[in-house]
Amino acid sequence: MSSQVEIILNRIYVKAAEKKATELYIIPAQMPFIRVDGEMQVLTGESILSISFINALIPVFLTREEQDVLKKEKQIDVVRKIGKLGNSQLSIYFQKGNLSLRIKLLPSEIKGLDSLGLPNVIEKFTHILRGLVLITGPRDSGRSTLAISLLDCINKNQAKFISTVEQPIKSVLGEAKSVVEQREVGRDVNSFLSALSYIRKRNADVVMVSRVDDAAVFKEIFAIAEAGSLVFAIMDTTSSLKTIKRILHFFPVSEKENIRYLLSENLAGIISCRLVPRIGGGRIRALEILSATAAVKTIISNGRFHQLNSVLQSSEGETAVSMDQYLADLVSSGEVTVKEAVKHCIDEELFRALLRR
Repeated sequence: MSSQVEIILNRIYVKAAEKKATELYIIPAQMPFIRVDGEMQVLTGESILSISFINALIPVFLTREEQDVLKKEKQIDVVRKIGKLGNSQLSIYFQKGNLSLRIKLLPSEIKGLDSLGLPNVIEKFTHILRGLVLITGPRDSGRSTLAISLLDCINKNQAKFISTVEQPIKSVLGEAKSVVEQREVGRDVNSFLSALSYIRKRNADVVMVSRVDDAAVFKEIFAIAEAGSLVFAIMDTTSSLKTIKRILHFFPVSEKENIRYLLSENLAGIISCRLVPRIGGGRIRALEILSATAAVKTIISNGRFHQLNSVLQSSEGETAVSMDQYLADLVSSGEVTVKEAVKHCIDEELFRALLRR
């Protein structure tokens, strides 16, 4: 990297970090853009970036093998350190025939569960011996942060064998009480399915999967959970009910009854995440939490999914809390505005009714 390109990139990156940006976009013939508290904005004080500037970054960030992948696939995701501020996830891709970059600024250290302001029920998921915990939400909702914090809690407090399958590895678990292996799809193993099949043959106590998007992967996850492992898996769904319906949608009608049974037998809980703009700046987590109690397992087994809403709304918070109730509590405590909460609620009518109580 030429010194001039390095100076420019480091300056842009430091400015983005100082503004507490979570993402930085470098697109040819445009000024840099950043995402702050979920909103896009121009990074002021910077010039329009040239195609040659972006092209000069590629051989620095990518190995020859990764450059070959980029040339073939036209896109690639990697994690790299930029300057002295820690790791970032780089999405490098073509658009309009030219290279562009999206840089996701990753936390410099793993956040402890106690620093995330979570309900006590979340920590209880780290003590489950076997089962499936699904961590869901839209992009930029704090799913990955929560997942790695749960693993970090286990790593620091329990002697376990932890195995992860990620694409890419965003945070590295340090040495503590557990044995940890983190495998990156594309670098350490060819696919999620292959990695999970290998895990199933071994004696992993805790497993984490950063993406689940097909039936074959889910079948491996069920098999691993049934064999006695605690599995954390990340999905793109936005609520407990939609998560269960999405899982069933992966499978043909002929298998749905069996999948309901596997879910009812192996599900330990679902945690759905949001990051909501906070009054005064920054963002705060809002969660929907569904623990797989005996009642929840029966509902899933019988396919009476609409009853899950009643469970979420009637629980006192020890085993479940609805997203609408969580948001209503944040509004009542002065953390977020009604306007912002409405954007993230599941049922606006119910949410507003909860505010009037």
